[in-house]
Amino acid sequence: MGSEQPGWTGAEAWIFLSIGDAAGGREATLDKVIAAADSNNHAIPNVDEFSSAIGRLVGAGLVLASPDRFSLTGAGEELFREINSVRRGHITRFIETADVWKTQPPSASAPVAWEVDPQHFHHALQLYHEWFEAWFERHKKARP
Repeated sequence: MGSEQPGWTGAEAWIFLSIGDAAGGREATLDKVIAAADSNNHAIPNVDEFSSAIGRLVGAGLVLASPDRFSLTGAGEELFREINSVRRGHITRFIETADVWKTQPPSASAPVAWEVDPQHFHHALQLYHEWFEAWFERHKKARP
């Protein structure tokens, strides 16, 4: 077996950018990261996708993660600023970053074992859905 790390899947860029967007230089809760992920990709990651991406990002030294708190490390914040220095839409930003990271990951470090508790993930997803439904109703009523 060679020592080459295979390219990343694309979910890492999605989750990395979502943590940066949700945290704004601080920590973000899981429901806020899920909300940002939906905004960035118009999709919700599944538990395995999320866990795998977080494991790679933590292993790369770009993200700090606990069961419900996520933030960028100093190196992660620097990379986040670099990615955002190019003016482009949030979906284009995600797609372009994912494409690059699939063949040139920002780190060759091994992923760490990290898993989100499925029940906790689904609870956070429910919190996001409740927030979104309330937001949607408020904005629907505001339009004629």
